[in-house]
Amino acid sequence: MNPAALIRAIVCSSLLWQPDTFLATPVDMLLSAEAAVEYQTDKSPVAEGVIERYILDPRGEVEGLLLGGGVHMYVTSRAADQLIKTLAPGDHVQVYGRRTAGEGLVQADMIKNLTRRTSFVVPLRLDLPMQKQEHHLSVTEMSAMGTIRSLLYHPLKGVVQGMVLSDDTQIRLPPDAHEELRRSLHVGDMLAIKGNGTKNQFGRAIEVVSIGRTPTSLAPLDASLSRLP
Repeated sequence: MNPAALIRAIVCSSLLWQPDTFLATPVDMLLSAEAAVEYQTDKSPVAEGVIERYILDPRGEVEGLLLGGGVHMYVTSRAADQLIKTLAPGDHVQVYGRRTAGEGLVQADMIKNLTRRTSFVVPLRLDLPMQKQEHHLSVTEMSAMGTIRSLLYHPLKGVVQGMVLSDDTQIRLPPDAHEELRRSLHVGDMLAIKGNGTKNQFGRAIEVVSIGRTPTSLAPLDASLSRLP
């Protein structure tokens, strides 16, 4: 395991709340030179705000954070337990990492919780084992309707992969959704969808099967659909 991966695993496994501290272990003693440079926080955060909600996948797994104003970031669902213990809706956070000017998507390296005085170092997906729940989570047929409140972008491709509606439902587009359709979606648009998803204590999340501007105009969402019916 390289130094960066090692420190991610160490910090994420040891984050416990302690008053007036941001890391519960003497991490500086464990950092290699490479990792220390990567995780230094003497530069300004790329985002700051209050956590609005957890980002969910259609099976209901927590995989990221949405801040007020649409700023969002992803964390592997394999680290969901650590994320939930360290960060929660309503917490005020500073995010360190990379952000393209004018975009809501942040590539986070570390999230500092100013409310709880804890920090979360974002792990790489392969740094952590697969959770058992990933094998048996199931989805059911669901529907939703509302205006788009926030657009959610793919963490690697940078294209729209989903959205949050005014009824608080999180919508996920299928991987083969047309690029033109993705670009046509805007905050404030009315949307109706049917699909498969989950509802749990963190919210509702649905992967789209059919989509339209109203429930009576739904059309199957496949790779050929380039505009909302």
